[in-house]
Amino acid sequence: MPMQAESLEVLEKASVAPAQARAIVRAIEIEIAGAKDTLATKHDVLALRQDNEALRAELRLVATELRGEMRGLAAELRGEMGSLAAELRSEMGSLAAELRSEMSALATEMRAEMTKLRAELFGGMDKLRGELHAEIHRAVSGSTRQMYAALLGHLGMTLGFIYFLFAYLR
Repeated sequence: MPMQAESLEVLEKASVAPAQARAIVRAIEIEIAGAKDTLATKHDVLALRQDNEALRAELRLVATELRGEMRGLAAELRGEMGSLAAELRSEMGSLAAELRSEMSALATEMRAEMTKLRAELFGGMDKLRGELHAEIHRAVSGSTRQMYAALLGHLGMTLGFIYFLFAYLR
């Protein structure tokens, strides 16, 4: 980049030595040349705006795609949840049927056991009733024998007394 004569004249009028003036102008030119890469021009800003618009459009497209994918995933998730719910209901139904079956089997088993215990109880009661009947019969028969013996004794005594009365009163 060539040095501007005006820049040198300004520095020389300010009584800066020509070698120093050239060095200062050269340093400034180098900085300006380097700054062109860092400073934005209207063209750079316009290009940046266009890039921004392109990025926004791309982001909108990506967002739309993501929403679509999310809807798809949500539908897929709902489907999986529905199938899992159906599977769970099916398993719960089979477990309930199994539980009912086991409860029915236990109820049948308990009824059989209760019938067996009832039969044993009634058998024991019948046996006790028989023993009690026999014991009562023994007790009654013994008492009956004693009563008959007493009656016969009393009858004998009464007949003896009547005989005595008829025998001495005649």
